[in-house]
Amino acid sequence: MEQLPLPRDPIRGHATIALASAQFADPGPFLTYAERYGDLLRGSHPHVPTQADALAGRFAAAVSSADVASYYQGWLFFALLAELLGPDLYRADRYLDVTMGEDGEIELVALSTRYLHEDLAAWRERGALRRVVRGDAYHAHVAACLDAAAGAFDDLEATFPGFLAVAADDMLCVAALGETLDSFVETALERGPLPDDGPPAPSLTIAQASRSWLQKVSSLLVLDGDAAMLAAGWCPSDVRRVADFFNTIAAYYYFSHFSHFKADAAHGNAHAACPAWGCTLSPPSSSPPQQPQHVAPDCACPGMISFSEESLISIYEEGHIPCFSIGRLEGGGLGVALSSIPLDGDPAHRYVALSHVWAEGLGNAAANALPFCQVADVQYWAMLAQQSVDGAAARVHDPFARGIVQASSQGTQQVHLWIDTLCCPATPGYGKNLCLARMRDIYAHAHAVLVRSATLKGFALAPYITDPRRGVMDPAAALFLSPWIRRMWTLQEGVLAGLAHDVRGVGERLLLGYGDALLSLESVVALLKQAPTHEVALAFDMLGRFSQLSPAMYSLEDRDSDSDGGGAFFLHVLTTALKFRSVSVAADEVVCLATLLGLRVAGSRGAVPLIGAGQTPQDGMCELWRRVEAHGRGIPADIVFSTVPRVAVAGFRWAPRTLIQTGKYGPLYPVGRAARITPRGLEVRFRGVRLSCASPEIFGRRLLSSAEGEKPEAAEEDFTRVMIVQVPSSDGDPETARWFALRIRRIGEYRDAAGATKLDEADDNTDRRDPYALLKAGKLALILRHAGFVEDDDEIGQGLLVSVVDGDDAAAAVPSQGQSEGNTNENKNTSSGLQARTEYPVSITPLLSGASQIAASCMACLERLQVAVNSEAAEWTDGDAVERLLRQAARDTVAASEALSAALFAEALSGEASTTAERVLDTFVRHVNRTARFGGVVGTVTGEDQLWWVD
Repeated sequence: MEQLPLPRDPIRGHATIALASAQFADPGPFLTYAERYGDLLRGSHPHVPTQADALAGRFAAAVSSADVASYYQGWLFFALLAELLGPDLYRADRYLDVTMGEDGEIELVALSTRYLHEDLAAWRERGALRRVVRGDAYHAHVAACLDAAAGAFDDLEATFPGFLAVAADDMLCVAALGETLDSFVETALERGPLPDDGPPAPSLTIAQASRSWLQKVSSLLVLDGDAAMLAAGWCPSDVRRVADFFNTIAAYYYFSHFSHFKADAAHGNAHAACPAWGCTLSPPSSSPPQQPQHVAPDCACPGMISFSEESLISIYEEGHIPCFSIGRLEGGGLGVALSSIPLDGDPAHRYVALSHVWAEGLGNAAANALPFCQVADVQYWAMLAQQSVDGAAARVHDPFARGIVQASSQGTQQVHLWIDTLCCPATPGYGKNLCLARMRDIYAHAHAVLVRSATLKGFALAPYITDPRRGVMDPAAALFLSPWIRRMWTLQEGVLAGLAHDVRGVGERLLLGYGDALLSLESVVALLKQAPTHEVALAFDMLGRFSQLSPAMYSLEDRDSDSDGGGAFFLHVLTTALKFRSVSVAADEVVCLATLLGLRVAGSRGAVPLIGAGQTPQDGMCELWRRVEAHGRGIPADIVFSTVPRVAVAGFRWAPRTLIQTGKYGPLYPVGRAARITPRGLEVRFRGVRLSCASPEIFGRRLLSSAEGEKPEAAEEDFTRVMIVQVPSSDGDPETARWFALRIRRIGEYRDAAGATKLDEADDNTDRRDPYALLKAGKLALILRHAGFVEDDDEIGQGLLVSVVDGDDAAAAVPSQGQSEGNTNENKNTSSGLQARTEYPVSITPLLSGASQIAASCMACLERLQVAVNSEAAEWTDGDAVERLLRQAARDTVAASEALSAALFAEALSGEASTTAERVLDTFVRHVNRTARFGGVVGTVTGEDQLWWVD
């Protein structure tokens, strides 16, 4: 598997794949391989038939795992290579490694892909792939071969269940080969035919495989819970982030072997308690207030450097930035000077801003003070960062020169330095708000932004700079997995780095401090572009992961102009970047968002972030969504289906209250056509379903006592979370009605690291009404994210349960501030739309035929029961009478339908080896009881483009 990328210091090396096939020398045409070697899978070994074999009339011969391995290795490895490379390029001996023993005998023959990329290049340069065009005959033939190879994995698992696990390394090897070939072909198709004369046009395009090879062997590459990775110090959230952002075998393979930086080495294996949705690491000095640390435990530095808040505030009130510098005094000692730096573009006023994670030793929540050793260390690297931007620092030679700064300088320079710990007033209030209001300017006007992280400091760049042919992925991977990438504050600091300057490219002023050199983000990108052939596909994929640090992705260059700010695409990029990031204080989220987007609200004492001057974080989020709409192209309508916690402010109950760690709660859906914010809520257009009770007299009743099989009250929550809905077909025929299961989800619900269901403690679910009470009152509706609920349409997925206010009552539900400016007369008329209040998001699943049969029969049984109760003049409160009539109605319903009986028996036998008719009847009675209490729901579909005001 040498064609796959591997870190230089892997957890484990490439597996040895022994030659298992005799078909390596001349495997023959790929598409007819099964005809020639199919006998390998017909069995030739003794086999004792089981009872199941006898009943099925199976042959009395077994297929050994060696036969299966021989067949598939010969087909999916050797035959596929021979077919695609062709007879002029394919040589079997290039794909075999022979190990000789001391006695001169062959000890092992193993597969090798050491020369694969070399042969692929030849295939492209002088083989049939040189002139390939998408859709031509040769492409069709190659596609047919790759389709057959991908399909073989499905057949293999169905025919020989468990073989993938038994021969995990072997099957991973052939799947990885398929992915490599597939990606190479797609890349050739994207770049087009090579010219007849002259070199091809340069291109960075690396296309992904068009088939999901990872899915074929996903069970063999499960990153979550990988013991070796966790033992190496990985945070489970980083493992999940890799699985979430990458979807190739090559990426999974590389990261599952990555151990060089041992994740957060300073904290040992402290990530054991972290959940998959986000790091919750508590550093050694986490007890409040946050205490700064010395560079070394036995440090003998002069002590602490500190500044008074009054001096800092006075500089901010001038409109300047407080920075400091360290210099040598006339007497030979060292001195620290605090300076007021105007943002006027004067070269004499340039400064370097620090970006760091407080928990790694440079944070201090109690005072504006840091140990001298820390400040001196940062100042040295800040000087190199300044020289790097100036082009005056020592650099390595081409082709990796730009932005790579070694840990030695061309003399010393004075540097003004801004560190939040020293330069942002520590006490919450006026002074801190003044600084937070300038945070965007601080990082945007910085001459350079220096990143210091314990992870990067322990990572030496020299081996990758001096010998890039062995691979260049590790420095980028270390950055991708560093604590600096996990924090929300650092996102806006990285994105805004030097934005106010006339920069050459993205990230040239964001300097990353590795152990022995500085590397700009721009140079990380340049380094990845120089990846050797075995890393090039993963390196190209990694480039996209750092796009979240590009201001161009957020349209921030135009944020202060009249042009739009990117609309829904911008919001999609932002939420992707924040999915696994966190803040220590929840209220900081809106401050960070305001800083990133340049949003300000006038306060009683000058410009402040959204959260300042009497505003709550919820008010700040409302203002944020207003600004997102004003600076973009509206709000993406699908956001109403999000499962994250929501704002609890009238008119904004549709709005997500948080954009970070959405993997904790579920999807946020920042997509869809543009919607408008109005006083009634978010104005959207979706198909919907008005829900009602099929049997109002029975609905909500408990027809059985707990002694007769009803679940106890403690488990009742599970029943109320699933609603079974019948939706008639367009022709109204009850025989063709469709059935759906709606799983109701509480907003802000998540699973902790132990897998227990929790509810966000700041959520407002207490304000959500009982959906079954709303249903009985005729006030419940379902908004569908996809068209759904029509014949032959199974793409439904997500929905939103809302309470509906119709007619004159809808006007009373509108907040007092009146209709928003710009509404049309049609939109002002409540009769043209429905006023809806957010209650619960739901996932929607069409029921299979058997479950639909049971659901329909439950409704029919309830009709029988109602007739029986009325005919006997029985009281619904008479439990004994109702139970007797229910069982008789259930017996009659089952007896009248062979399809129902078959569906009930199939359900029972899916979890048991045997059952009886009486036990099946009891099961049906319990289904009917649950339908009476929590089901029996009929839906009426609204128009295709129904107007809703979702609050």
